[in-house]
Amino acid sequence: MTVCRFLHSLSPVADSDDQLRRHILWLLLIRVILFTLLIGITALLQSMGLAVILPPPVIILALLSVIYIYSIGSAAILQKKQGHLRRFGLLQLLSDTVFTAMLVYGTGCSQSIFTPVFIFPIVAGGLILYRMGGLIPAAAATILYGLVLLAEFFGLVPAFFHHSPYVPVVNHLRTTNLFAVYGLTFFVIALISGMLAQRLRTTEEALQRTALEFDRLSLLYKQIFDDITTGIITIDDHNRITSFNRAAARITGYPPGEVVGRRLQSCLPEIVLEEKQHRQVIDLEKKGGKMIRVGYSFSRLNMPAEDPADQAPCSNCKVITLQDISKIEKMEQKLREREKMAAIGELSASIAHDFRNPLAAISGSAQVLALDGSGPADSAGTRQTLTEIILRESDRMAKIINNFLQFARPAPVQNEWFNLRRLVMEAITSLQQGVTECAIEVEISETMDCWGDRQQVQTVVMHLLANACQAVEGGQGGVTVRGAE
Repeated sequence: MTVCRFLHSLSPVADSDDQLRRHILWLLLIRVILFTLLIGITALLQSMGLAVILPPPVIILALLSVIYIYSIGSAAILQKKQGHLRRFGLLQLLSDTVFTAMLVYGTGCSQSIFTPVFIFPIVAGGLILYRMGGLIPAAAATILYGLVLLAEFFGLVPAFFHHSPYVPVVNHLRTTNLFAVYGLTFFVIALISGMLAQRLRTTEEALQRTALEFDRLSLLYKQIFDDITTGIITIDDHNRITSFNRAAARITGYPPGEVVGRRLQSCLPEIVLEEKQHRQVIDLEKKGGKMIRVGYSFSRLNMPAEDPADQAPCSNCKVITLQDISKIEKMEQKLREREKMAAIGELSASIAHDFRNPLAAISGSAQVLALDGSGPADSAGTRQTLTEIILRESDRMAKIINNFLQFARPAPVQNEWFNLRRLVMEAITSLQQGVTECAIEVEISETMDCWGDRQQVQTVVMHLLANACQAVEGGQGGVTVRGAE
Protein backbone atom coordinates (compact mmCIF):
# COMPACT_ATOMS: atom_id res chain seq x y z
CA MET A 1 0.00 0.00 0.00
CA THR A 2 2.83 2.41 0.87
CA VAL A 3 4.60 1.77 -2.45
CA CYS A 4 1.34 2.25 -4.39
CA ARG A 5 0.63 5.48 -2.55
CA PHE A 6 4.16 6.69 -3.25
CA LEU A 7 3.90 5.87 -6.95
CA HIS A 8 0.50 7.57 -7.12
CA SER A 9 2.06 10.71 -5.65
CA LEU A 10 4.47 10.81 -8.60
CA SER A 11 1.66 11.40 -11.12
CA PRO A 12 1.75 14.85 -12.79
CA VAL A 13 -0.58 17.61 -11.62
CA ALA A 14 -1.37 21.18 -12.67
CA ASP A 15 -0.94 23.01 -9.35
CA SER A 16 2.56 24.56 -8.96
CA ASP A 17 3.15 23.51 -5.32
CA ASP A 18 1.93 19.99 -5.93
CA GLN A 19 4.00 19.85 -9.10
CA LEU A 20 7.15 20.85 -7.18
CA ARG A 21 6.30 18.23 -4.56
CA ARG A 22 6.08 15.58 -7.31
CA HIS A 23 9.40 16.69 -8.76
CA ILE A 24 11.15 16.37 -5.41
CA LEU A 25 9.66 12.90 -4.94
CA TRP A 26 11.02 11.94 -8.35
CA LEU A 27 14.40 13.31 -7.26
CA LEU A 28 14.39 11.11 -4.16
CA LEU A 29 13.42 8.04 -6.17
CA ILE A 30 16.07 8.65 -8.84
CA ARG A 31 18.70 9.21 -6.12
CA VAL A 32 18.05 5.78 -4.60
CA ILE A 33 18.00 4.06 -7.99
CA LEU A 34 21.09 5.87 -9.29
CA PHE A 35 23.36 5.18 -6.31
CA THR A 36 22.16 1.59 -6.07
CA LEU A 37 22.84 0.90 -9.75
CA LEU A 38 26.22 2.65 -9.81
CA ILE A 39 27.57 0.88 -6.75
CA GLY A 40 26.02 -2.45 -7.75
CA ILE A 41 27.44 -2.36 -11.29
CA THR A 42 30.86 -1.32 -9.98
CA ALA A 43 30.86 -4.18 -7.46
CA LEU A 44 29.90 -6.57 -10.25
CA LEU A 45 32.75 -5.32 -12.45
CA GLN A 46 35.18 -5.64 -9.53
CA SER A 47 34.07 -9.23 -8.94
CA MET A 48 34.76 -9.93 -12.61
CA GLY A 49 38.38 -8.87 -12.13
CA LEU A 50 38.19 -5.32 -13.47
CA ALA A 51 40.60 -2.90 -11.79
CA VAL A 52 38.25 -0.47 -10.05
CA ILE A 53 38.50 1.25 -6.68
CA LEU A 54 35.63 0.40 -4.34
CA PRO A 55 35.29 0.58 -0.54
CA PRO A 56 34.81 -2.59 1.49
CA PRO A 57 31.28 -4.03 1.53
CA VAL A 58 30.65 -2.75 5.05
CA ILE A 59 31.29 0.84 4.03
CA ILE A 60 29.23 0.39 0.86
CA LEU A 61 26.28 -0.99 2.81
CA ALA A 62 26.62 1.81 5.35
CA LEU A 63 26.56 4.45 2.59
CA LEU A 64 23.56 2.87 0.86
CA SER A 65 21.76 2.54 4.20
CA VAL A 66 22.28 6.23 4.94
CA ILE A 67 21.01 7.13 1.46
CA TYR A 68 17.93 4.88 1.79
CA ILE A 69 17.01 6.02 5.30
CA TYR A 70 17.56 9.69 4.46
CA SER A 71 15.52 9.44 1.23
CA ILE A 72 12.62 7.58 2.86
CA GLY A 73 12.57 10.02 5.77
CA SER A 74 12.65 12.98 3.39
CA ALA A 75 9.75 11.51 1.39
CA ALA A 76 7.73 11.06 4.58
CA ILE A 77 8.42 14.63 5.68
CA LEU A 78 7.59 15.94 2.20
CA GLN A 79 4.16 14.28 2.25
CA LYS A 80 3.24 16.29 5.36
CA LYS A 81 5.11 19.48 4.58
CA GLN A 82 2.97 22.39 3.35
CA GLY A 83 5.33 25.33 2.91
CA HIS A 84 8.95 26.15 1.97
CA LEU A 85 9.06 23.44 -0.67
CA ARG A 86 11.79 25.22 -2.63
CA ARG A 87 14.06 25.28 0.42
CA PHE A 88 13.33 21.62 1.04
CA GLY A 89 14.14 20.79 -2.58
CA LEU A 90 17.38 22.79 -2.40
CA LEU A 91 18.34 20.87 0.76
CA GLN A 92 17.82 17.58 -1.09
CA LEU A 93 20.04 18.76 -3.95
CA LEU A 94 22.80 19.75 -1.54
CA SER A 95 22.42 16.35 0.14
CA ASP A 96 22.95 14.70 -3.24
CA THR A 97 26.20 16.62 -3.70
CA VAL A 98 27.34 15.45 -0.25
CA PHE A 99 26.50 11.82 -1.07
CA THR A 100 28.31 12.15 -4.39
CA ALA A 101 31.37 13.66 -2.68
CA MET A 102 31.42 10.73 -0.23
CA LEU A 103 31.19 8.29 -3.14
CA VAL A 104 33.99 10.06 -5.05
CA TYR A 105 36.20 10.19 -1.94
CA GLY A 106 35.71 6.49 -1.27
CA THR A 107 36.33 5.40 -4.88
CA GLY A 108 39.68 7.03 -5.63
CA CYS A 109 39.34 10.82 -5.17
CA SER A 110 40.86 12.30 -8.35
CA GLN A 111 40.95 8.80 -9.87
CA SER A 112 37.26 8.06 -9.16
CA ILE A 113 35.05 7.10 -12.05
CA PHE A 114 32.01 8.62 -10.28
CA THR A 115 33.03 12.31 -10.50
CA PRO A 116 30.46 12.97 -13.31
CA VAL A 117 27.71 12.00 -10.82
CA PHE A 118 28.00 15.58 -9.50
CA ILE A 119 26.16 16.59 -12.67
CA PHE A 120 22.98 14.81 -11.49
CA PRO A 121 22.02 17.26 -8.67
CA ILE A 122 23.10 20.22 -10.83
CA VAL A 123 20.83 19.26 -13.74
CA ALA A 124 18.00 18.27 -11.39
CA GLY A 125 18.28 21.60 -9.57
CA GLY A 126 18.17 23.56 -12.82
CA LEU A 127 15.09 21.68 -13.99
CA ILE A 128 13.23 21.80 -10.69
CA LEU A 129 14.26 25.18 -9.23
CA TYR A 130 15.41 26.86 -12.46
CA ARG A 131 18.64 28.89 -12.69
CA MET A 132 19.47 29.36 -8.99
CA GLY A 133 18.51 25.75 -8.37
CA GLY A 134 21.35 24.74 -10.69
CA LEU A 135 23.96 27.31 -9.66
CA ILE A 136 23.81 26.55 -5.92
CA PRO A 137 24.39 22.77 -6.35
CA ALA A 138 27.12 23.61 -8.90
CA ALA A 139 28.89 25.77 -6.33
CA ALA A 140 28.44 23.10 -3.65
CA ALA A 141 29.73 20.38 -6.00
CA THR A 142 32.78 22.48 -6.89
CA ILE A 143 33.58 23.16 -3.23
CA LEU A 144 33.11 19.54 -2.15
CA TYR A 145 35.14 18.24 -5.09
CA GLY A 146 37.86 20.71 -4.18
CA LEU A 147 37.82 19.45 -0.58
CA VAL A 148 38.17 15.86 -1.82
CA LEU A 149 41.14 16.83 -3.99
CA LEU A 150 42.62 18.86 -1.14
CA ALA A 151 42.38 15.87 1.22
CA GLU A 152 44.10 13.77 -1.42
CA PHE A 153 46.81 16.44 -1.75
CA PHE A 154 47.57 16.23 1.97
CA GLY A 155 47.48 12.44 1.88
CA LEU A 156 44.25 12.10 3.85
CA VAL A 157 42.98 9.09 1.89
CA PRO A 158 41.24 5.93 3.18
CA ALA A 159 43.50 3.08 4.30
CA PHE A 160 41.92 0.56 1.92
CA PHE A 161 43.39 2.54 -1.00
CA HIS A 162 46.70 0.78 -0.32
CA HIS A 163 45.06 -2.57 -1.22
CA SER A 164 43.41 -1.22 -4.41
CA PRO A 165 44.53 -0.07 -7.86
CA TYR A 166 44.84 3.47 -6.45
CA VAL A 167 48.05 5.28 -7.54
CA PRO A 168 49.30 8.06 -5.27
CA VAL A 169 49.27 11.48 -6.90
CA VAL A 170 52.66 12.77 -7.93
CA ASN A 171 51.74 15.49 -10.43
CA HIS A 172 49.57 17.88 -8.47
CA LEU A 173 49.21 20.10 -11.54
CA ARG A 174 47.03 17.38 -13.04
CA THR A 175 44.82 17.47 -9.94
CA THR A 176 44.50 21.25 -10.22
CA ASN A 177 43.57 20.88 -13.88
CA LEU A 178 40.87 18.34 -12.97
CA PHE A 179 39.43 20.75 -10.41
CA ALA A 180 39.36 23.60 -12.94
CA VAL A 181 37.80 21.50 -15.69
CA TYR A 182 35.13 19.94 -13.51
CA GLY A 183 34.37 23.19 -11.69
CA LEU A 184 33.88 25.05 -14.97
CA THR A 185 31.83 22.15 -16.34
CA PHE A 186 29.55 22.19 -13.30
CA PHE A 187 28.72 25.89 -13.72
CA VAL A 188 28.25 25.63 -17.49
CA ILE A 189 25.85 22.72 -17.02
CA ALA A 190 24.03 24.68 -14.32
CA LEU A 191 23.52 27.66 -16.66
CA ILE A 192 22.44 25.49 -19.58
CA SER A 193 20.01 23.45 -17.49
CA GLY A 194 18.59 26.64 -15.98
CA MET A 195 18.01 28.18 -19.41
CA LEU A 196 16.45 25.00 -20.72
CA ALA A 197 14.22 24.78 -17.66
CA GLN A 198 13.17 28.42 -18.08
CA ARG A 199 12.34 27.83 -21.72
CA LEU A 200 10.46 24.67 -20.79
CA ARG A 201 8.55 26.62 -18.15
CA THR A 202 7.63 29.31 -20.69
CA THR A 203 6.47 26.64 -23.13
CA GLU A 204 4.41 24.92 -20.45
CA GLU A 205 2.76 28.22 -19.46
CA ALA A 206 1.95 28.98 -23.10
CA LEU A 207 0.60 25.46 -23.54
CA GLN A 208 -1.48 25.84 -20.40
CA ARG A 209 -2.89 29.16 -21.64
CA THR A 210 -3.66 27.57 -24.99
CA ALA A 211 -5.36 24.65 -23.28
CA LEU A 212 -7.43 27.02 -21.13
CA GLU A 213 -8.41 29.04 -24.20
CA PHE A 214 -9.29 25.86 -26.05
CA ASP A 215 -11.42 24.70 -23.12
CA ARG A 216 -13.12 28.10 -23.01
CA LEU A 217 -13.84 28.02 -26.74
CA SER A 218 -15.09 24.45 -26.46
CA LEU A 219 -17.42 25.46 -23.63
CA LEU A 220 -18.58 28.50 -25.62
CA TYR A 221 -19.24 26.35 -28.70
CA LYS A 222 -21.17 23.82 -26.64
CA GLN A 223 -23.18 26.60 -24.98
CA ILE A 224 -24.06 28.17 -28.34
CA PHE A 225 -24.79 24.77 -29.88
CA ASP A 226 -27.15 23.84 -27.04
CA ASP A 227 -28.84 27.23 -26.51
CA ILE A 228 -29.46 28.33 -30.11
CA THR A 229 -33.16 28.22 -31.06
CA THR A 230 -32.47 26.69 -34.47
CA GLY A 231 -32.21 22.92 -34.57
CA ILE A 232 -28.77 21.69 -35.67
CA ILE A 233 -28.02 18.12 -36.75
CA THR A 234 -24.65 16.93 -38.06
CA ILE A 235 -24.20 13.68 -39.96
CA ASP A 236 -21.11 11.84 -41.19
CA ASP A 237 -20.41 10.44 -44.65
CA HIS A 238 -22.50 7.36 -43.79
CA ASN A 239 -25.55 9.51 -42.90
CA ARG A 240 -25.15 8.66 -39.22
CA ILE A 241 -26.14 11.41 -36.81
CA THR A 242 -23.07 12.66 -34.92
CA SER A 243 -24.59 15.56 -32.95
CA PHE A 244 -28.10 16.69 -32.08
CA ASN A 245 -28.67 19.92 -30.15
CA ARG A 246 -31.46 20.71 -27.70
CA ALA A 247 -33.47 22.76 -30.23
CA ALA A 248 -33.49 19.79 -32.63
CA ALA A 249 -34.62 17.56 -29.76
CA ARG A 250 -37.43 20.01 -28.91
CA ILE A 251 -38.58 20.23 -32.54
CA THR A 252 -38.48 16.51 -33.34
CA GLY A 253 -39.31 15.14 -29.90
CA TYR A 254 -36.30 12.77 -29.96
CA PRO A 255 -33.72 13.05 -27.15
CA PRO A 256 -30.11 13.27 -28.39
CA GLY A 257 -29.11 9.99 -26.77
CA GLU A 258 -31.76 8.16 -28.78
CA VAL A 259 -30.72 9.36 -32.25
CA VAL A 260 -26.95 9.95 -32.09
CA GLY A 261 -25.25 7.11 -33.94
CA ARG A 262 -28.36 6.16 -35.93
CA ARG A 263 -28.91 6.79 -39.63
CA LEU A 264 -30.88 9.93 -40.44
CA GLN A 265 -33.46 8.06 -42.54
CA SER A 266 -34.28 5.67 -39.71
CA CYS A 267 -35.52 8.37 -37.34
CA LEU A 268 -36.31 11.37 -39.61
CA PRO A 269 -37.29 9.89 -43.00
CA GLU A 270 -39.07 13.08 -44.10
CA ILE A 271 -35.76 14.95 -44.38
CA VAL A 272 -34.35 14.33 -47.86
CA LEU A 273 -30.93 15.79 -48.72
CA GLU A 274 -30.59 16.66 -52.39
CA GLU A 275 -27.62 18.54 -53.78
CA LYS A 276 -29.49 21.29 -55.68
CA GLN A 277 -32.34 21.90 -53.29
CA HIS A 278 -32.86 25.15 -51.44
CA ARG A 279 -34.64 25.51 -48.13
CA GLN A 280 -37.45 22.96 -47.98
CA VAL A 281 -40.70 22.94 -46.02
CA ILE A 282 -42.11 19.56 -44.98
CA ASP A 283 -44.66 17.99 -42.67
CA LEU A 284 -42.55 16.27 -40.01
CA GLU A 285 -43.92 13.60 -37.71
CA LYS A 286 -42.61 14.14 -34.19
CA LYS A 287 -42.00 11.32 -31.79
CA GLY A 288 -45.50 10.53 -30.57
CA GLY A 289 -47.24 11.07 -33.93
CA LYS A 290 -47.84 14.83 -33.91
CA MET A 291 -47.37 16.51 -37.31
CA ILE A 292 -45.65 19.90 -37.53
CA ARG A 293 -44.47 22.14 -40.34
CA VAL A 294 -40.68 22.28 -40.47
CA GLY A 295 -38.32 24.22 -42.70
CA TYR A 296 -34.83 22.82 -43.19
CA SER A 297 -31.67 23.27 -45.23
CA PHE A 298 -28.21 21.71 -45.22
CA SER A 299 -24.64 22.43 -46.23
CA ARG A 300 -21.38 20.51 -46.38
CA LEU A 301 -19.29 20.28 -43.23
CA ASN A 302 -15.52 19.84 -43.35
CA MET A 303 -14.63 17.67 -40.36
CA PRO A 304 -11.48 15.66 -39.55
CA ALA A 305 -11.60 11.93 -40.01
CA GLU A 306 -12.68 9.81 -37.04
CA ASP A 307 -9.63 7.57 -37.46
CA PRO A 308 -6.45 9.54 -36.57
CA ALA A 309 -4.47 7.39 -39.01
CA ASP A 310 -6.70 8.60 -41.85
CA GLN A 311 -5.45 12.04 -42.86
CA ALA A 312 -8.30 12.69 -45.32
CA PRO A 313 -11.15 14.78 -43.86
CA CYS A 314 -14.78 13.73 -44.00
CA SER A 315 -15.81 14.50 -47.59
CA ASN A 316 -19.57 13.99 -47.26
CA CYS A 317 -20.36 15.26 -43.77
CA LYS A 318 -23.30 17.64 -43.57
CA VAL A 319 -24.87 20.04 -41.10
CA ILE A 320 -28.66 20.35 -41.17
CA THR A 321 -30.55 23.32 -39.76
CA LEU A 322 -34.27 23.00 -39.11
CA GLN A 323 -36.92 25.19 -37.55
CA ASP A 324 -40.54 24.75 -36.53
CA ILE A 325 -42.44 27.17 -38.79
CA SER A 326 -45.97 26.26 -37.69
CA LYS A 327 -46.38 29.52 -35.77
CA ILE A 328 -44.71 31.49 -38.56
CA GLU A 329 -47.14 30.11 -41.15
CA LYS A 330 -50.08 30.97 -38.88
CA MET A 331 -48.77 34.51 -38.54
CA GLU A 332 -48.32 34.74 -42.33
CA GLN A 333 -51.90 33.54 -42.82
CA LYS A 334 -53.19 36.18 -40.41
CA LEU A 335 -51.11 38.80 -42.22
CA ARG A 336 -52.59 37.76 -45.58
CA GLU A 337 -56.09 38.01 -44.11
CA ARG A 338 -55.31 41.49 -42.85
CA GLU A 339 -54.01 42.45 -46.29
CA LYS A 340 -57.23 41.15 -47.84
CA MET A 341 -59.29 43.19 -45.39
CA ALA A 342 -57.18 46.25 -46.16
CA ALA A 343 -57.69 45.68 -49.90
CA ILE A 344 -61.45 45.36 -49.34
CA GLY A 345 -61.39 48.61 -47.37
CA GLU A 346 -59.53 50.40 -50.15
CA LEU A 347 -61.95 48.97 -52.70
CA SER A 348 -64.93 50.10 -50.63
CA ALA A 349 -63.47 53.59 -50.36
CA SER A 350 -62.92 53.66 -54.12
CA ILE A 351 -66.53 52.55 -54.76
CA ALA A 352 -67.83 55.16 -52.36
CA HIS A 353 -65.74 57.74 -54.19
CA ASP A 354 -67.21 56.56 -57.53
CA PHE A 355 -70.75 56.73 -56.12
CA ARG A 356 -70.36 60.16 -54.61
CA ASN A 357 -70.08 62.10 -57.87
CA PRO A 358 -73.01 60.41 -59.69
CA LEU A 359 -75.20 60.74 -56.60
CA ALA A 360 -74.28 64.42 -56.35
CA ALA A 361 -75.21 64.93 -60.02
CA ILE A 362 -78.49 63.04 -59.63
CA SER A 363 -79.33 64.92 -56.44
CA GLY A 364 -78.57 68.30 -58.01
CA SER A 365 -80.61 67.55 -61.13
CA ALA A 366 -83.54 66.31 -59.04
CA GLN A 367 -83.45 69.47 -56.90
CA VAL A 368 -83.58 71.67 -60.01
CA LEU A 369 -86.47 69.65 -61.43
CA ALA A 370 -88.28 69.91 -58.11
CA LEU A 371 -88.50 73.71 -58.44
CA ASP A 372 -91.58 73.10 -60.69
CA GLY A 373 -91.40 76.12 -62.99
CA SER A 374 -89.92 78.57 -60.53
CA GLY A 375 -86.32 78.12 -61.62
CA PRO A 376 -84.07 77.59 -64.60
CA ALA A 377 -85.62 74.19 -65.34
CA ASP A 378 -88.78 75.81 -66.78
CA SER A 379 -87.79 75.22 -70.40
CA ALA A 380 -88.29 71.83 -72.03
CA GLY A 381 -84.63 71.70 -73.18
CA THR A 382 -83.32 72.16 -69.69
CA ARG A 383 -85.64 69.50 -68.30
CA GLN A 384 -84.53 67.13 -71.04
CA THR A 385 -80.84 67.76 -70.24
CA LEU A 386 -81.35 67.22 -66.51
CA THR A 387 -83.33 64.07 -67.16
CA GLU A 388 -80.55 62.74 -69.37
CA ILE A 389 -78.01 63.49 -66.62
CA ILE A 390 -80.08 61.58 -64.07
CA LEU A 391 -80.46 58.61 -66.39
CA ARG A 392 -76.81 58.62 -67.43
CA GLU A 393 -75.50 58.83 -63.89
CA SER A 394 -77.91 56.13 -62.77
CA ASP A 395 -76.64 53.94 -65.57
CA ARG A 396 -73.03 54.68 -64.55
CA MET A 397 -73.80 53.69 -60.95
CA ALA A 398 -75.31 50.46 -62.19
CA LYS A 399 -72.15 49.75 -64.17
CA ILE A 400 -69.99 50.48 -61.10
CA ILE A 401 -72.03 48.00 -59.07
CA ASN A 402 -71.77 45.45 -61.85
CA ASN A 403 -67.98 45.93 -62.01
CA PHE A 404 -67.74 45.42 -58.26
CA LEU A 405 -69.74 42.19 -58.47
CA GLN A 406 -67.49 40.98 -61.28
CA PHE A 407 -64.29 42.02 -59.49
CA ALA A 408 -62.99 38.47 -59.48
CA ARG A 409 -63.48 38.26 -63.26
CA PRO A 410 -62.79 41.68 -64.78
CA ALA A 411 -64.88 42.38 -67.88
CA PRO A 412 -63.05 43.11 -71.14
CA VAL A 413 -62.49 46.75 -72.09
CA GLN A 414 -65.17 48.09 -74.48
CA ASN A 415 -63.34 50.54 -76.72
CA GLU A 416 -65.20 53.00 -78.94
CA TRP A 417 -64.79 56.42 -80.54
CA PHE A 418 -66.12 59.32 -78.49
CA ASN A 419 -65.80 63.11 -78.46
CA LEU A 420 -63.40 64.17 -75.73
CA ARG A 421 -64.76 67.72 -75.29
CA ARG A 422 -68.33 66.45 -74.94
CA LEU A 423 -67.19 63.86 -72.35
CA VAL A 424 -65.35 66.53 -70.32
CA MET A 425 -68.34 68.89 -70.46
CA GLU A 426 -70.65 66.11 -69.24
CA ALA A 427 -68.25 65.44 -66.37
CA ILE A 428 -68.18 69.16 -65.51
CA THR A 429 -71.98 69.34 -65.63
CA SER A 430 -72.27 66.31 -63.35
CA LEU A 431 -69.72 67.85 -61.00
CA GLN A 432 -71.47 71.22 -60.89
CA GLN A 433 -74.82 69.56 -60.29
CA GLY A 434 -73.21 68.19 -57.14
CA VAL A 435 -73.18 71.76 -55.77
CA THR A 436 -69.44 72.12 -56.39
CA GLU A 437 -68.53 75.75 -56.93
CA CYS A 438 -65.37 75.73 -58.99
CA ALA A 439 -64.34 77.74 -62.06
CA ILE A 440 -63.43 75.21 -64.74
CA GLU A 441 -62.10 76.30 -68.14
CA VAL A 442 -62.05 73.83 -71.03
CA GLU A 443 -59.47 74.21 -73.82
CA ILE A 444 -60.26 71.18 -75.98
CA SER A 445 -61.06 71.20 -79.70
CA GLU A 446 -64.65 70.39 -80.72
CA THR A 447 -63.40 67.84 -83.23
CA MET A 448 -61.01 65.93 -80.93
CA ASP A 449 -62.11 62.29 -80.75
CA CYS A 450 -60.59 59.52 -78.64
CA TRP A 451 -60.49 55.73 -78.86
CA GLY A 452 -61.04 53.92 -75.54
CA ASP A 453 -63.52 52.80 -72.92
CA ARG A 454 -65.78 55.84 -72.55
CA GLN A 455 -67.05 54.85 -69.10
CA GLN A 456 -63.58 54.34 -67.62
CA VAL A 457 -62.22 57.56 -69.13
CA GLN A 458 -65.19 59.52 -67.77
CA THR A 459 -64.61 58.03 -64.31
CA VAL A 460 -60.97 59.11 -64.43
CA VAL A 461 -61.87 62.64 -65.58
CA MET A 462 -64.53 62.95 -62.85
CA HIS A 463 -62.02 61.95 -60.16
CA LEU A 464 -59.37 64.33 -61.48
CA LEU A 465 -61.78 67.26 -61.64
CA ALA A 466 -63.18 66.53 -58.19
CA ASN A 467 -59.71 66.37 -56.68
CA ALA A 468 -58.64 69.55 -58.48
CA CYS A 469 -61.72 71.46 -57.28
CA GLN A 470 -61.13 70.30 -53.74
CA ALA A 471 -57.54 71.55 -53.98
CA VAL A 472 -58.58 75.11 -55.03
CA GLU A 473 -61.70 75.26 -52.88
CA GLY A 474 -61.79 78.55 -50.97
CA GLY A 475 -58.91 79.94 -53.01
CA GLN A 476 -58.65 82.40 -55.89
CA GLY A 477 -57.51 79.89 -58.52
CA GLY A 478 -59.37 77.80 -61.05
CA VAL A 479 -59.08 74.58 -63.01
CA THR A 480 -58.11 74.40 -66.67
CA VAL A 481 -58.62 71.30 -68.82
CA ARG A 482 -56.50 71.14 -71.97
CA GLY A 483 -56.41 68.53 -74.70
CA ALA A 484 -53.76 68.06 -77.36
CA GLU A 485 -52.84 65.46 -79.95
